[in-house]
Amino acid sequence: MSDEREIEIERLAALAQVGARRAADAFAQLVDQPIWVSEAVVIDGAAETDIVLDNPEDSSWSTGVFFEFEGCLDGLVGILFPGAASESLVRRIVGIESGELAPPVIESALMEVGNILASHVASGIADALESRLLPSIPSLAMESAEGAFQELIENVVGRGALRIESAFNDSSGSGCGRLVLVPTRLESSRPAEPESDSPHL
Repeated sequence: MSDEREIEIERLAALAQVGARRAADAFAQLVDQPIWVSEAVVIDGAAETDIVLDNPEDSSWSTGVFFEFEGCLDGLVGILFPGAASESLVRRIVGIESGELAPPVIESALMEVGNILASHVASGIADALESRLLPSIPSLAMESAEGAFQELIENVVGRGALRIESAFNDSSGSGCGRLVLVPTRLESSRPAEPESDSPHL
């Protein structure tokens, strides 16, 4: 890997981390409990040709909301939820503790959560770059979200795409969401300032 590419990837990872932490703040408010975000993990498909990504058939990341970002950092963003976390999150949003949830209710709640988190990711990155970044209208995957997002990445960016991933975890240490940023173009070289790793309330 060239020095320039390594520096570019480090900058992208820093920006993704800023956005993920901003989204964690919003996530914590939605679920009314602390949410921690992991350090960003970079998967460089162009450099690591033998890397094994999540199995596209893996049902553990069963639902997801996908966006395209346009502005100071063009790319794709996926917000993925495991099945149990999806149901728990929807019940918190709609205030229904028991009983069957109608599919339209689930879809509407997940789209709302995805919109909120993606907007905070975009605002965090835009503020760091002192520029503008806008998410598109979202698309929703109600099953096999990892596979659906990987297919979108390959169609838009290609198989060697760079992925930057951050995990959201609740106070029990259980994974409750995952943020995947796949940049396609960075117009600004202004680095992001690091933030603290304190829990987000």
